[in-house]
Amino acid sequence: MASFLSNLFKLTTGTMIAQVISILLVPIVTRLYSPEYFGVAQLFLSIAALIVVISSLSYHFAIMVSEKDEDSMNIFALSVVCILGVSTVSGAVFTGFADRFAEILNAPLIADYLILLPLFVIVNSLFLILNEWFSRKVRYGVLAGGIVVSTVSTRAFQIGGGLVLASPLGLILGSVVGFGLADLFMLRNLKQDMSLIRSVTLQRMRDLAVRYRNFSFYGSAGSLANSLSWELPAFMLAFFFNPAVVGYYALAVIAVRMPMTMVGTAVSQVFFQKASEEKNLTGGVQGVVREIHTRLISVGIFPFIVFMILSEDLFTFIFGADWLTAGTYARILAPWFFAVFLISPISSLFAVLERQRAYLAFEVMTLCTWTLIFLAGGTYGNPLVTLTLFSIGGVLLWGSKSVYLIRESGAGFRGSAISLMRHLLISIAVSLPLLVGVFLDLPFLLLIVVAGVTAVTYYLIIFFTDTLVRRELMGMLGSYVPAKHIDWIRRL
Repeated sequence: MASFLSNLFKLTTGTMIAQVISILLVPIVTRLYSPEYFGVAQLFLSIAALIVVISSLSYHFAIMVSEKDEDSMNIFALSVVCILGVSTVSGAVFTGFADRFAEILNAPLIADYLILLPLFVIVNSLFLILNEWFSRKVRYGVLAGGIVVSTVSTRAFQIGGGLVLASPLGLILGSVVGFGLADLFMLRNLKQDMSLIRSVTLQRMRDLAVRYRNFSFYGSAGSLANSLSWELPAFMLAFFFNPAVVGYYALAVIAVRMPMTMVGTAVSQVFFQKASEEKNLTGGVQGVVREIHTRLISVGIFPFIVFMILSEDLFTFIFGADWLTAGTYARILAPWFFAVFLISPISSLFAVLERQRAYLAFEVMTLCTWTLIFLAGGTYGNPLVTLTLFSIGGVLLWGSKSVYLIRESGAGFRGSAISLMRHLLISIAVSLPLLVGVFLDLPFLLLIVVAGVTAVTYYLIIFFTDTLVRRELMGMLGSYVPAKHIDWIRRL
């Protein structure tokens, strides 16, 4: 834990810049493209996501857990070979039956864009395995740079495409260009690993494919079930309703996951590296799990409380009056996303502890539950009811996954339960002025000021009551702040 927050700070510094720029650009994108176009683009990305998660046959997860760098580089090469094969086959299938897929999804426009699937799968999958490699090498600056390039170039291209001719093509090509440029940026930083690249041989790749076959079989099946669980809402909403509803849902997910991903993805990458390292050194991971899970609760719970209070006003102010429905969807989904924020970073324990069968079981259970929920909600004919059931089910399912992982890690539940209750009560108490402001129907900009004041209050409470967070932050500030100022802060 000694360097966890320091590594996290390195990674989030760059990603924060990227996400802030992206947040500033999204309102421009939403004013250029209609909810229907957003829906079509989301359906394309949902199909692509299903292919991406199996494109490497999950061998890329073994890059982190392998003990030798030479073996990790051979696994990297093995993953690339798998990606090229899977993308070729899937491209032929979806291109050949494009009209049929468009008919099933109730979205005729998507048929014209499925030809881009193989290219998207290659650049996105390569981005993922490069992330695993640089996480293993603890080169978080490269990771941060790749995320910046991907995020900024994606939004810039989407805006440019929308200004020329607004259509789903601009949204889809923006994602392709973003991942492609990020890949080029990170590949340049592989130069210092040339000696390891020369260690790649077909025989060693075959041996490692056998050694980590559980990653391939159970990991790929579990990852596919996981991705289906994430992408199923878009497919089901399109089937039962229309692409516009999918567009509202897509923006709700983007708006909630964007800041969540800024922290959550960074935590996941650093945690995976630290947990793998601790397991190799000590044989256990309970220490890092206990510290990280309780800190995620303390850091993450307050923003979600504030978001639930202000979501509809935020969406209409930032994205335009046409997106009020997306704000309603986001409020409904916020509890589920908070559960994801808490549990997703430690989900890499399935790989670290080699519990691929349990991972597959959880993902299949989740997929079956989602299917039943959307069939019931879609038959009822109300997207709000459907998403409410979806959010409740998500909290319960991700909660059960958390219980399993914490038990398997040996970390114990007491610390997490106490942290959750304590910080929930603090968050509610601190946000009371904001709730009063909403009740009195204060102007939105004044509500934002109140939200800012309550946020500063909450995080000051965390700083002065959490000794671990304070110690880590003071350690990082020591590199940038004069010693006399650090001593003054310590006396506080």
